[in-house]
Amino acid sequence: MKYMVLIFADENGWAAMTPEEQTQAYGAYVAYGEALQKAGKFIQGHELQPTATAKTIAVRDGAAKVVDGPYVDIKEQLGGYYLIEATDEADAIHWASQCPGALHGTVELRPCMESM
Repeated sequence: MKYMVLIFADENGWAAMTPEEQTQAYGAYVAYGEALQKAGKFIQGHELQPTATAKTIAVRDGAAKVVDGPYVDIKEQLGGYYLIEATDEADAIHWASQCPGALHGTVELRPCMESM
């Protein structure tokens, strides 16, 4: 079964890190991605651009309403994701808990609909 590992963190936290801390953080994500690949769990993953580049779109009465930024203002923003293949929920929780984002933010785990 496929699961999305959604990584939420305060995107301003990156700017507060020293260059050494940033290098260490990127290294942790690289190692996590390599571990997923080695275990045959990795499908896809990407870091996202900052929320300032986001657009929120809603179609009402046949017209698209486009607003700059995310829909709601929250403390943590979606910063990236991994799409993984897991044998079951316990396996998915195991891999999501290994994500470096869980150390400095929150990781949300969501099963994907298999019918799409």
